[in-house]
Amino acid sequence: MILYYISLGLNYRDYITKDNELRFEFQKKTSFINDYFSKKVRKLKFQTDGTFNMISISVSEFEFNSVNYVPLNVLEVNIEFDRSKYESIKNSLDCSYYLEILEQGFKKASEIKSIPLNELLELIEEFKNDGYKNKWTHKKKHFKNEDLEIILNCEYTSLYFELTISINQISKKKKLLSGVIIRTEVGVSIHEGMYKDIIIQDNHIIITDKTDKSRVLINKLKVYNGVLDFKIMGDEEIVKILSYQM
Repeated sequence: MILYYISLGLNYRDYITKDNELRFEFQKKTSFINDYFSKKVRKLKFQTDGTFNMISISVSEFEFNSVNYVPLNVLEVNIEFDRSKYESIKNSLDCSYYLEILEQGFKKASEIKSIPLNELLELIEEFKNDGYKNKWTHKKKHFKNEDLEIILNCEYTSLYFELTISINQISKKKKLLSGVIIRTEVGVSIHEGMYKDIIIQDNHIIITDKTDKSRVLINKLKVYNGVLDFKIMGDEEIVKILSYQM
């Protein structure tokens, strides 16, 4: 069994009844961390002892057992929650407290089961060096007939998710423009499925969603002049979700 997931969150059993609003807020703020570390740990292809494929770091300010192995292939490690530290960083890009919890959790888990501790600690340092941001390239495509290279980049933080488009002119090796075309608040799966492919039809560059429907329309003709003129497609609620603080 391969170690496939890393999960950080407030203890569900404690907070679902005692303070579910805080539990959900913490989950939204740390979803980008879970995404980052889960994707990174999969690349290690670490074989566990066959009893778990997830390390779950469960945080609580209430009484708990030091370490529990719970069903569903999860190794659960309990760490004490410092609410004051969380409150001091929750509305910023500062993720130092979340990483402090991760480090404690990884070290505690390594005392119970064999895990790639050194590699996990190195991932924490790598994450710090990346500026506490989960960044990746979603898609890069060349359109030779239009002389365009189009790149979609993602940035996921504790405050927002952004999809940025960069467009270059191939023949001149020239950057034409770069800008944010989708921005959502943080949260599990809010942005997922809202972007998939890049196509060009007539005078529009189109970003499609997972259902292959047009989600963002970009004026192709203005691109050659370095102008990003775009429109998010959908009803009022969808547009509001995908243009968070834009």
